[in-house]
This record gives sequence, C-alpha cells and structure tokens, in this order.
Amino acid sequence: MFRYAIEHWRPDAYRVFVYHDHDLTDDDRTLLAKIESEAKAGANVQAQTVDLRNSLEPIDKARWNLHADKTLPQMIVQLPAGIGGGEAPVAVADWNATEVSNLVASPKRDEIGKRLVAGEVVWVFLESDNADENDKLFQLLNDQLSIQQETLELPEIDDADLSELSADPESLEIKFSTVKVSRSDAAEKWFVEMLLSIEPDLRDAELVDQAMVFPVFGRGRALYALVGEGINPDMIRDAATFLTGACQCTVKAENPGVDLLIPMPWDNLIKVTEPVEVALPLVGLGGGLPMADENPQPTAVETASTESTTADARPTAAENAAIERSSSESLASIDQDSSGIGLWLPIVFLIAIG
Repeated sequence: MFRYAIEHWRPDAYRVFVYHDHDLTDDDRTLLAKIESEAKAGANVQAQTVDLRNSLEPIDKARWNLHADKTLPQMIVQLPAGIGGGEAPVAVADWNATEVSNLVASPKRDEIGKRLVAGEVVWVFLESDNADENDKLFQLLNDQLSIQQETLELPEIDDADLSELSADPESLEIKFSTVKVSRSDAAEKWFVEMLLSIEPDLRDAELVDQAMVFPVFGRGRALYALVGEGINPDMIRDAATFLTGACQCTVKAENPGVDLLIPMPWDNLIKVTEPVEVALPLVGLGGGLPMADENPQPTAVETASTESTTADARPTAAENAAIERSSSESLASIDQDSSGIGLWLPIVFLIAIG
C-alpha cells in the first residue's frame, strides 16, 4: 500500500479563497504569485480571489457569510474538493506574507516529506497540554512501532502489481518513524489546523485537547487519527498492518485518508513505473495479424511524466503511413485467400453429391 501510494497517488490541492473589497495591490499579486510558484514546485495548493464588490456565486457568498465579521482582505483555506465536509474551512487568517509562508510550508512538514521520499511511514504525534500524558503515549507509540516493524511482513507482490512499481521488491522494507508537533509552535499553526481537519469531530470539546496520532504515508496522506485512549497497541497494530498490506484498491478516492499540504517536488524525487497495455493479436483467415497500431500507449497514471511519455510513444507520420500500407497489404492477402476458397467450394460440393 505505502509504496503504491507514493508512486501513483498525487495529492489533491488545498483551496485558498482570498476575499477582498479593493483593487488588487502589488502586495496582493506578490502573495498570489508565491502560492502559484509553490504549486508549480510541488505544493498541493491553489488560490483564487473573490471580490466582494461583485455579485457573488452562491457558494462564495455562503462561505463568506460565516466570516463576515473578519477584517479584509481575508483568506479562507479549505480542504481539497471532494472530501467529506470539504466546505468547512481548515482555518481563516489575515491575507499577509507571514500567513501565506506558514500555510505553504513549515519545518515539520518539510521533514515529513523527506522521510516519506526515503520510504518511511511517518507517525505524527500531536501533543496535548498534558506533558506527562504526552511522554507516556509517545513512548508507547515508539515501542509499539518497533515491535510492528520487526514482526510485520510485506505481502508477496503479484506480477500485475509488480509491473506498476519501480522499486525492486527485494529492496522494500518496513520503516516507521515518529515526529512530535506542538500545538503552541507558531510555525506549525497551519499544520495543526490541517491535522484537526481530516476528521469532522476532532475539534469537538471532548477530543480537541487530547493527544493524537496521525499515520502519514504516500505523498503526505494522513490515514486517520488515533485519539487519547485510542493510542493503544491494538489500534497502532491495525493501522500499521493496513499500511504495509496489499493494496486492495488502486483508486485513491476509494481508500481512507486525507492529503496534507506538503511542499515537495514529488515527481522529481520519485521514480514511477508506467504500466503498459499489450495489444492482443488479431486472428483472421490469414492467421495471426498484428493490430494496425503496433505502438501500444501507456495507460494514464497519476504522474507528471505521463504527457511526455505519451507524446514520445505516438508514431510519426512516416510510421503511420507504413502501418497503413502494411494493413492494406494484409487485407489484400486475405481477400485473395478468400477468393481462392470461393472457387473450391462448388467442386467440394459436387464431390460430396457424387
């Protein structure tokens, strides 16, 4: 699961809505350009402006009505589209350089991204205000992960799945690591808000102040949260077993988890394997004939290299002409064989009557 996810599951973009009631200034454009630049470099984030002087779309108006008491300009950050509860904001903040910088990157997320690229599953421990409880649960987490890392075994990879992985199966190993995040760390403010947003009830009064653990895998996908007493050997084992087990479904949207905003140039750092569909031969009167297109195209895989790979695989004009001539000659040969068969049929019929 964890290896397939990092090769093929591209993270969905967080959405930044910038509400304003003035013409965009140079500072505004600089901040928008920063978000765009981070997105091009690999961060899963996108931004759009909403001018309150204009007639608003219903969704934009409803979003703003929840925060109309805020000063302008204001940015409302939401989870990637399509996630349950996706219209609930991750957080709301003033539109300024400090907030934008902390939104798109932070030291902890940078470290997590590097570990994920190195093939680890990273277990993020979000501290509570109870230092003694934090120490006890963090030690339990590390002890249990050491046990699971030693006892869990990777499943045998069948040929179909192997064709979609670049890594040598013999080189794959289970590697777990942990990262502590403090709620009071200003640099991690946005990261904390993202973690608390992956499930709709994590901000509920009975849960929000407890210690939490988030297994993070793939390209920054948080599986789910273990909260308070849920940070126990059984729950840790279940999550570890799921993440190191066989990939039951290769469609990301049908698997549990929510993408976090992690600024990593994933496509530059991770080698992916393009599965190739092999065309079956066309069998007719003349025997096995090649299909007209002898250059099978790679399937669409979530990777930045898809477009260039597909472009390279397209036959040239000269190759197309050669293919058409070959196809025409093959069909002509079939017609001649068919005509010969037609001449023999009356003779065979007369012999049968005789």
